[in-house]
Amino acid sequence: MTVLGLWLVLAPLALQSPAADSLRLLAQRIPESALVLETRARPLAVRDAVTDALARNDLAAARSLAAAYAEAWSDSFLVREVARFEAWPGERRTAKVWADSARRAGVAAYGRAGPTVAIAIWRRALKRARTINDTSGIAAVLGNIGAGFLREGRLDSAGTYLERSRALAAAIGDIRVEANALGTLAGASADRGDLAAAHERYAHALSLRERIGDSRGVAADHNNLGLLAQTAGDPDEARRQFEAALELNRRDGRDEVAATNLVNLAGLAAATGDFARAEALYRDALATWRAREQWADEADALHRPARAASRRLSRGAGRAARRTGDLRPDRSARRRARGATRARRCTRGGG
Repeated sequence: MTVLGLWLVLAPLALQSPAADSLRLLAQRIPESALVLETRARPLAVRDAVTDALARNDLAAARSLAAAYAEAWSDSFLVREVARFEAWPGERRTAKVWADSARRAGVAAYGRAGPTVAIAIWRRALKRARTINDTSGIAAVLGNIGAGFLREGRLDSAGTYLERSRALAAAIGDIRVEANALGTLAGASADRGDLAAAHERYAHALSLRERIGDSRGVAADHNNLGLLAQTAGDPDEARRQFEAALELNRRDGRDEVAATNLVNLAGLAAATGDFARAEALYRDALATWRAREQWADEADALHRPARAASRRLSRGAGRAARRTGDLRPDRSARRRARGATRARRCTRGGG
């Protein structure tokens, strides 16, 4: 079996979404008004639910979900997508379902085998989407490939694919894919050292995500804006952004992501001389990672309280840090934050 074939088999298992399955089933059983409330409460699951309904040829469920989402979020993109799919002949529908499955197989491969394998699969998905002129599928997979290139450090290629994804998504009104492309482009700008462009793109992505209820993406953008503010030497703004991200992630039960926000707040506290707060925040993050058995993150955090204490004992080092404004973001925390953001975009945000 080829690599693509293997991941096409594994993708449905790797990407099963209980929330999406639940919504798809509810669409067949509850009144429209109740479904509107459900899509309002679980906006990120709606697209997966619609995709799964189309793959099963359950057009009635797809129509109901798309209409409910449009009413809940004033976004008719999915309504147009379902109508377009219904108007296509059977052969074109089959090709669309295959391309979407291949893209999701790439998502599964990205998390388990890395970007190189994922990009190879996504290229196959892109080729099929282009043969049927599936504009939404093309925009989504271009964003996936761009994110993969960014993960590999290929900034020029990443920028090219991501900008194509952003422009196409904006043209067809796909707010979610447009926001994901912008957020990933912001990461590329930050890697290039263009903090002004990164800030503008994160802020734009955040505003788009707020429109469609993407709280995970909003939290990620707040976190990354905090990293930019910290780099620029604005600890107050950095703290506001990290705390906004932390509040959203805790509210929605994303404890493992909230732990990253805690680490960033701890690094900020240590850099500004508040070592007691830094140690408390690190221990809070450590407790979260322990509870979820995220041992790599735990090991990274274990030595931080000791390091903060050693800085506390060194008055000279403390004075030097305050004098030079040593507010550079913690590199490992930044990598974790970006990694988590890219994984969501590939898994959900790509479409």
